[in-house]
Amino acid sequence: MNTGSAAAILLTIIGALISRPLPGPRAATEGEPFGAFAARLARVADSAGRSREVDALVSRVRQSGTVLAQDSSVTLLYRGSARHVFVAGEPNGWEPATDEMKRLPGTDLFHLSWNLDPAARFEYKLVVDSAWILDPLNPLRASGPFGENSEVRMPRYRFPRETIPRVDIAHGSIDTTSFTGTRLLHRSAVFVYLPAGYRSGTERYPVLYVTDGREYLTRAKMNVVMDNLIAQREITPLIAVFIDPGTDPSDVRTGTRMTDYALNDDFVGDLSVGLRPVLMKTYRMLDGPRNTGILGASMGGLIATYAALTHPEVFGLCAAQSPSYQWKNDTLITMIRSAPGRSFRMYLCTGTIRDAERRARIVRDIMREKGYAITYREYPESHNWMNWRARLGDILRTFWGRR
Repeated sequence: MNTGSAAAILLTIIGALISRPLPGPRAATEGEPFGAFAARLARVADSAGRSREVDALVSRVRQSGTVLAQDSSVTLLYRGSARHVFVAGEPNGWEPATDEMKRLPGTDLFHLSWNLDPAARFEYKLVVDSAWILDPLNPLRASGPFGENSEVRMPRYRFPRETIPRVDIAHGSIDTTSFTGTRLLHRSAVFVYLPAGYRSGTERYPVLYVTDGREYLTRAKMNVVMDNLIAQREITPLIAVFIDPGTDPSDVRTGTRMTDYALNDDFVGDLSVGLRPVLMKTYRMLDGPRNTGILGASMGGLIATYAALTHPEVFGLCAAQSPSYQWKNDTLITMIRSAPGRSFRMYLCTGTIRDAERRARIVRDIMREKGYAITYREYPESHNWMNWRARLGDILRTFWGRR
């Protein structure tokens, strides 16, 4: 084995270990609900005894690596000297002064309980005397565009195993290139995922275009998911084209995502009649709407739906995750309502913790009424990359699953 191969395998093993899911939260007090602990603590007369009980509770929480969660109830804890401690997170819309922790009398332990779906996952921070911090008692972390948050996985949450890198399978490769549109005239990074075996064969493959491409690769680990599902023969091999939002040619630090994805005909045109023909000459891609999909989340989900709606002859498959259908007073919803229908296959999913569920349900109902082939999913999560990452396997199986 050469040095480069050994290093690659070592990095993959390290990545697998880092990506290994921590256990979901469980009761850290061996089944004792927090209310029972608080009631028992109230019967302890001396401060030293109360302190020992709190020490024991905090120690058990640290050892278990979890917050206190039982069925549909979760209790967050903070121990320390503070005047006010709040919890800001997805369940309360990140409001820093809505849910204040209460201090257990005679202790320095603060607590707050929420009732949630037993399969939920959510992100949060503590606000301790106006300072936003990660939860010191909770080692689970979720990374997003704005940094890390503390994470809670309720007892029935199931981690997406297909997102964990494997060393015992063949991996696809990624070509890096760029594209400058003829309409928008800005440059976008493009990453082309080629399935294992592509370079040694002659077969042609279906293709999926992915908006916010770098994010789907780095945060959602989509190449890992594709490697795993292809190796497990759960999906047919396919090519994925990951497209970054453009940069303003006058200032390369300025991204054009919010204009590119805002129902922008120039972006869709650059993608469908500009980039796509170039890639089809370079790679062995199957043509036709049945073999061409587009995927996006949030604003990316908005433009993905718009692209399929306006160019169904190109994009016959569309997946939208937590799409921003509220954009410009529900303009796209109005367009879908007036469109003839049945023009492309749709996969639509959303979280139910302050996510896009209200408008997603409206679009679901319209599309069903118009006869679209639509797959619709809801999950007790919120508007974040960990939610979208966990849905990739279902999206890929829906469009390219082996039967």
